[in-house]
Amino acid sequence: MCFDFVPTIAGEYFQLAVVPVVVNAGAALFPVILAAITTFVALLFKPRELLRVCREKPVVPIAVFGLAGVVGGLLMYWPFGGPASDASASGRRSAMARTPANGTSHAGSGGVYVDWTRVALERIAAKERLAMANASHVTTPTALVTTESEHGIDDEAAFIFRGGNQRLGVIGDVPTVGLQRVWRHYPMWIDESGVESEDTEAMILSSAAVDGDRVYGASCLLDPPDTYGAIFCLDAESGRQIWSLDNIDGEYFKGFFSSPAISADGRYLVIGQGLHPDSNCTLICMDTETGRVHWTLPTELHLESSPVIEGDAVYIGAGAIEDPTSHEALSHPGYVLAASLSDGQELWRHDVADPESSPVVDDGVLYIGSGFNGKAIVALRTDPNLDADDRELWRTPTPYPITGAITLHDGLVIAGGGNGDFVYRDPNPAGIVMALRAETGEVVWQSEMPDAVLGAVAAGRYLVCGVANGEVMALDPDGGQSVWSARISGVAPVLAAPSVTDQEVFAVSQDGYLARFDLESGEKLEHLYINSEEKPGSQGLSISSPIVADGRLYVGSETGGLRAYASGLGAVAGGLTQ
Repeated sequence: MCFDFVPTIAGEYFQLAVVPVVVNAGAALFPVILAAITTFVALLFKPRELLRVCREKPVVPIAVFGLAGVVGGLLMYWPFGGPASDASASGRRSAMARTPANGTSHAGSGGVYVDWTRVALERIAAKERLAMANASHVTTPTALVTTESEHGIDDEAAFIFRGGNQRLGVIGDVPTVGLQRVWRHYPMWIDESGVESEDTEAMILSSAAVDGDRVYGASCLLDPPDTYGAIFCLDAESGRQIWSLDNIDGEYFKGFFSSPAISADGRYLVIGQGLHPDSNCTLICMDTETGRVHWTLPTELHLESSPVIEGDAVYIGAGAIEDPTSHEALSHPGYVLAASLSDGQELWRHDVADPESSPVVDDGVLYIGSGFNGKAIVALRTDPNLDADDRELWRTPTPYPITGAITLHDGLVIAGGGNGDFVYRDPNPAGIVMALRAETGEVVWQSEMPDAVLGAVAAGRYLVCGVANGEVMALDPDGGQSVWSARISGVAPVLAAPSVTDQEVFAVSQDGYLARFDLESGEKLEHLYINSEEKPGSQGLSISSPIVADGRLYVGSETGGLRAYASGLGAVAGGLTQ
C-alpha cells in the first residue's frame, strides 16, 4: 500500500511594469496568501483536522476566504501574464490524494507482506532528526487530571493484554465448533456537519479487553503522515456502542496499537497512544462507566506497548523514534514509565532501549523486552523509592530484538523475538523463543525458530506462538522442543498472539483468517475469514490477537472492524466458514 501526497500549484510568470504601491504589496504577499489557501484546501480532504482547526480558530477559514477574494480582485484588474493566465489561474489548487487499495483478493496462498508505514516514516524521519536529535535531556511530564478519583484501588488482579501473565487470552467458557458472527463494530466519528457515521477505513490492530458485560477496544486510521484513533466501549451481548472518544479538547487521538488494560475494580481503562513513527504520544486513563478522561500523561515518544496495572501503579514501555532504515534512535532511545493509577503522576522511569514489548509484573518485579537497539530482557524492581542503580535487577542479552509481550509461567520468563518486526522483514529471517529464570535472568533453554515471534507466547500445557513464516507452533515448556506446527493460510505471517484453552488454540493470520486448532495434535478444526467480504484486506494488517470470554470470541481486523463470534444458534450469518 502506498499513500501519495500531491500538492500542486500552477506556475506563473509575472511581468510587471509600473505597479501601484497597493498592487506591489499584494504581489509581495501573494505567496503567503496562496500558501494559506493551499493549506485550507488540503484540510478539506482531512475532515478531522479541518474540524479541529475550525473549532479552535474559527477566524481562520473566514480570513482565508477573505484573502482569496482580495487576490481574485487583483488578478481581475491587473494583467499578471495576459490572457493566457486564465488557464493557469484555474489550475491553482492544493490536493491530497490517497492511492486506493490494489484490490488484492483474500483468497490464495496467504497474502503478501506490505511495508505499510514506509511512506510515513520517510516523511517524518527528517523532521524528527532536526527537532529531536539534539535534545540534551528528557523533561519529566506532568499528568493532566481531568476527573477526581472517588474510589480506592482494588488489589485484585487487573485485566491486562491477553488477560494475565500467562497471556492465554481466555476468560470463562469457550465457544464450540461452528462459529458464526454475532455482531461487528466499526468506530464511529462525527464529521464537520455533525453527522455520525461508521468509519469503515479504521482498523482494529490491538486486542480487545472484556470485563463482565462490556467490551473495550481501540482503533487506528492511517492517513499519512498522520494517524488517528478512537477508544470505545460496547455492550458485549449486542455490540451496541455505549461510549466512544476520539479527541480531548479538540485534539484528536493518534492511532492505537496498544491494547487497553482494565483496573481490578473495573473502574479505569488505561491505554498507550501512537504508532511507530509517532512522537509526543500520551498515556490515557479513562472512566470505564462514562468514557470521561480521568488523566493523561504526555511523553515525547510513542506508546505501542500495552500497559500493565498492579495495585495503584501503571507500567508501560515508551518506544524510540527510529530511522526507518537503520533503526537508529533519532532522539531518546526509550524507557519504561511508571505512573500512579489514582492521579497519573509519574512515579519513575528507567532507560531501556526500544521497550515496544508489553511488560508483566509479579512480586514487585517488572519484566520487559528490549528491541532493535537493546536486544535484551530486563527485570526492574517496581519500588518507587529506588534509584536507577538499584532498580535494575538483571538484564540478559538476547540474540535478536524482543518486541513481543513477556509471559510468566512456573517461575520462568518466556519471550519470543527475531530479526524482524511488524514492518521490517529481514531477507534472512530468524527467530527465537527463550525461557529465563525469573529470579536471576539465567537462560534455562532457547529454541531457534524459522522466523520472528512477535506476538505473546501463550503458556498453558504447551507454549503456543505464532511465527512470521506463517506457522503456529506448540512447544514443550520444559525444554522448548517442538510438539507440533500448523498453518492458517499458507505462508501468510502469524503476527498476533494465539488464545489457548484447555483443549484448543485460536490464531489469526495477517491476511485475515481465524483458525481453531486442536491443542494436542495441531489439527485444524475451523477456518473463518474475519475481514469484510465487501472490502477484503489487502494490506496484511489483521494483527489483532483474539480474546475468548464467556462463550464468545472477540477479534479485530483490517477491514471488518471488531467482531464477536459465538457457537451456532443465536448467531447471525456473516462468519464465512471454510
